[in-house]
Amino acid sequence: MSDEIKLTNQRDFLLEYVRNNHTHPTVDDIFKHLREQLPHISKKTVYNNLKLLCDKGIIQEINTRGVRRYEPVMSPHHHLICRVCDKVIDVEVVELTDHALTVGKAFKDFEVLSTTTNFYGRCEKCKEELE
Repeated sequence: MSDEIKLTNQRDFLLEYVRNNHTHPTVDDIFKHLREQLPHISKKTVYNNLKLLCDKGIIQEINTRGVRRYEPVMSPHHHLICRVCDKVIDVEVVELTDHALTVGKAFKDFEVLSTTTNFYGRCEKCKEELE
């Protein structure tokens, strides 16, 4: 963890949960989990810690249909997002990342540092249930 951030018990539990949970948990998911271990934690504390960890580049926020989700993967990658169940799947497509970063170099007044592309559709489970 960064030297600039004080490691608190709450922050440690929160970061451990996000790092070990590959479902891209929401604020409510994180709050519910932390509440089991830290019964007196408030949702505001969870929001504040998530914001701090995102601001420091330790985790990142992704937004799916207006819902904030969090993940520990900071390297450029992409997402498959199910429009039925909101499942988020990380995918790495080096060619897409390289192309997007190349396109980003064309912007004269903006330095592109990273890129993410979201693909929306149906996951295999939801596709089967709808057929």
